[in-house]
Amino acid sequence: MTDGLTHIPVTPEFSRSVQVEGLGANGATIALKADAGECTAVANRLDLQEVKNLQAEATLRRTAVGLVRLNVEFSANVIQSCVVTLDPVPGRVADRFTLLCEGEQKQGRDDDGGDVYVDPFGEDPVEVLTDGCLDIGELLIQHLSLALNPYPHADGVEEGVVMEDARGEGAFDIVSTAGSGLKPAHEAEPERENPFAVLAQMRAGGRKD
Repeated sequence: MTDGLTHIPVTPEFSRSVQVEGLGANGATIALKADAGECTAVANRLDLQEVKNLQAEATLRRTAVGLVRLNVEFSANVIQSCVVTLDPVPGRVADRFTLLCEGEQKQGRDDDGGDVYVDPFGEDPVEVLTDGCLDIGELLIQHLSLALNPYPHADGVEEGVVMEDARGEGAFDIVSTAGSGLKPAHEAEPERENPFAVLAQMRAGGRKD
């Protein structure tokens, strides 16, 4: 019995799968480069105006307990949208990441079948393999998304500029709070009455009485 839904497999935008279980003692070094179609697909996935020259170098080395360490250095030229004006903001992203993945032994077991302690809160996560394969391209895209500037600004637009609803009718003014120590209008504290003015009124009322 089925629910009538059709399963449509998702094709990764930049898939580069490697067989990890057959990794030799000397490890391996792999060069990755996305073609024009893959760059366009990655840009659509990450909501970017453009991605070019997406490339990486990956190295895999076996650890003493049978796991495999993956090190990846990657770079790309990207065009993001300004968070204020939506104008194009070109930039270059260059970063690296490392993680552990299962080798010929299952995670948590050594060659003799004894337990191997793997700290789940350690510096490097342990990636579970799929049919003995690791998709380095998919991991690269995930880390590229984390390396992007979260608040890109076009030239001439100051950092800290926000869009503030000034009229309550859907119209927006550009308000800058950078370097001023001021808060946006929606965060401003209500105006307080001057305590010295209140004291002066009390004294004046006392003398009059």
